[in-house]
Amino acid sequence: MPFPKNIEHKLGFDQVKELLSARCLSPMGQQYIDRIRFMNRFELVEKMLQQSKEFKTLLLEETPFPNENYCDIGPWLNKAKIQELWLLEQELHQIRLAMQTFLHIVRFLRDRNGKYPQLESLLEGLIYNDLIIRRVDRILDQQGFLKPNASPELAKISGKINEKETEIRKRIQRIFDKSMDLGYLADNIGVSIRDGRLVLPVLAEHKRHINGFVHDESNTGQTVFIEPAECFDMNNVLRELQIAYRRERERILLEITDQIRPEIPEIERNLQRLGLFDFIRAKALVAIDMNADLPILSKHPGLVMYNAYHPLLRLSHDKAKQTTIPLSIELNKEKHIVVISGPNAGGKSVCLKTVGLLQYMLQCGFLISCDSHSEIGMYKEIMVDIGDEQSIENDLSTYSSHLLSMKSFCDFADGKTLFLIDEFGTGTDPQFGGPLAEAILQHLTQKHAHGIVTTHFSNLKNFAAITKGLINASMLFDHEKMQPLYVLQLGKPGSSYAFELAGKSGLSQHIINYAKNKVGDKQRKVDDLLVELEKEKKQVYDLQIRFSEKETKTQKLLEQYEKLNEELINGKRAIIKQAKLEALSIVSEANSKVEATIREIKEKQADSEVQRKARTEIKTQISELKTFVEVSEIEEIPFRKPAKEEVFNGRLEVGAFVMVGGQTAIGQVLKLHKNKAVVAFGDLRTTVSVEKLEVVKPPAKAKPAYNTPKGIDINEKMQHFKTELNIIGTRGDDAMKQLKEYLDDAFLLGTKQVRIVHGKGYGILRKLVREYLKTSNLIASYSDEHIELGGDGVTMVYFKL
Repeated sequence: MPFPKNIEHKLGFDQVKELLSARCLSPMGQQYIDRIRFMNRFELVEKMLQQSKEFKTLLLEETPFPNENYCDIGPWLNKAKIQELWLLEQELHQIRLAMQTFLHIVRFLRDRNGKYPQLESLLEGLIYNDLIIRRVDRILDQQGFLKPNASPELAKISGKINEKETEIRKRIQRIFDKSMDLGYLADNIGVSIRDGRLVLPVLAEHKRHINGFVHDESNTGQTVFIEPAECFDMNNVLRELQIAYRRERERILLEITDQIRPEIPEIERNLQRLGLFDFIRAKALVAIDMNADLPILSKHPGLVMYNAYHPLLRLSHDKAKQTTIPLSIELNKEKHIVVISGPNAGGKSVCLKTVGLLQYMLQCGFLISCDSHSEIGMYKEIMVDIGDEQSIENDLSTYSSHLLSMKSFCDFADGKTLFLIDEFGTGTDPQFGGPLAEAILQHLTQKHAHGIVTTHFSNLKNFAAITKGLINASMLFDHEKMQPLYVLQLGKPGSSYAFELAGKSGLSQHIINYAKNKVGDKQRKVDDLLVELEKEKKQVYDLQIRFSEKETKTQKLLEQYEKLNEELINGKRAIIKQAKLEALSIVSEANSKVEATIREIKEKQADSEVQRKARTEIKTQISELKTFVEVSEIEEIPFRKPAKEEVFNGRLEVGAFVMVGGQTAIGQVLKLHKNKAVVAFGDLRTTVSVEKLEVVKPPAKAKPAYNTPKGIDINEKMQHFKTELNIIGTRGDDAMKQLKEYLDDAFLLGTKQVRIVHGKGYGILRKLVREYLKTSNLIASYSDEHIELGGDGVTMVYFKL
């Protein structure tokens, strides 16, 4: 049982639910949000996570999942359960639409041949056929209106009504024309309908000239609407036919309602599944929004999170185009409590809430925003103490409410509990709050509970350093810029930077010095050591970042080399195959010539010995040629890791060979002007900022750019290049491959801007395109197209000049 009762608000899970509700298509799906519960049964959690994972894959890789007409037909089914009541046309129409959607889902999953087993298992035990749909189709058209031929009797009555209405309209039109000629009728008003009857718009002063029944008059009283007496009998017959039509309509609707009534229990089960599919679909869409995935699951308590993000914070940062720093953390049997210290506003509480929210989401069946090779275990309960729980009604101070929470922690926490305590020990005199917090932490340690606490208290940092099962952690801080880096590092405590931050805020130095003297030399030296340690950790962190970037770049170069190597091998195979074919053709032609020569020799009656020698010599040459063709084998090009590129310290001048940062193509400088350079890449001439150029060694057997090199068909590329790429309907991986190649070509061709048409749909292709554009060093900016030209279904891309 999670603690406290408002834990979802404490962790921010209530906001996740709001996002989920907005993604649901129907109230049926939203009903499942109220049923979300924290679960500790591994099998149940695993099943729900697999369902979400399958649906996420389905949305990203498949044709659109049926997402229309998730009609909430529950009220109509309840109405149909009552004898002698009948469903109206639009109510029947909604039942038909909902059942059609459910059948489309069934066929969609069945057509995938077991590709999504967890989703398909939701259909087990259900009876689904189109009998109800076919029955409704017989009486309603596609817009949900009763067909005129819904029954033979209705068809007969409908025909008579049409005939009678035509007869009445002709009769009243004749009267209208005659009365208009006589000046009895109002201008600009034709034959009207009042009380279901056709009437004439008669001027009030002439109403005595028209024999008939007055049905209405205009607001001004100047026009009177009269039904001519000549039409009375016909209108009465029409009214009788309309009553007969209504009676037959009610009979038809009652009949089909009676047919549906026995099927209601099965329809309700199908409807319940339709709502469940809506709910899981919404979870998958939220996972895509949050870039969430399924980690490795474990039945036992513990967690290893790699590159974990607070999902709500990341969504907010992405919207504001800001960077979110991920965290990595581990809790296990050996190190089951982490004590995080560091400066205020440094990210301690965010780290704590990130772990708590992701663990809570996972055990509620949600995919979470961390690397898929993270490993997350199951906890029996989660207990948190975050924020101010002061209660005036219950006469509780902030510290008293914290103590009550700590009592619950101490009473109920065990080895299967995850607890989270923010600003541990604060709210009272630090002289007493610190030791009390240490005592509580020792008790939780003895109970083998897993947890994360944040603190500024030195005694808790010391306790974590000397106690088995605990580990210190700190939030990195840039000492030079005096600002937090929001990076969590395990293993060492952090300084609160109280005096440094006080100085940055502008507080008088003599006040700060006075405070330092009050702290004492011993404590100040400890804090100074922590500051120095923090600097060293910052340097190590910077080195790790640089190493990681170089490793990534090396890996990309390796992949490019392997691709080029494979293309080279395939090219060589093709060339040798073509050479063989040409050689065999030569052999065949040579054979023909030999035979022709021999015939000519015979015809000239040459000496037999001469014939024999000539034949032998020719056959020997042909045999050698055949042998060459048949035994030629393709020598595989051995894979060698590319040697580390030597730094070339050449000068940037006309004639120098250069590369544009982030690219592998080598060009030659044709012209230099201020901070711009004209560079030739084959036939292509482009102007590039000198800051982006890197001077490299001349390529082997390089020719001057002034003589146009052959083999690179840039002219053809420029001739056929289009400034728009349409990837609508393309699967994610293929779309990204097309996009990368297209943007490379566009940049090399000197294009300033292009249009990427990805459509709207679920917004998945748009998200993939935008994420790639963020990482490309070719792109200056991007934006939605004008609304009349496609809006957010088209992304305008602008290249760096």
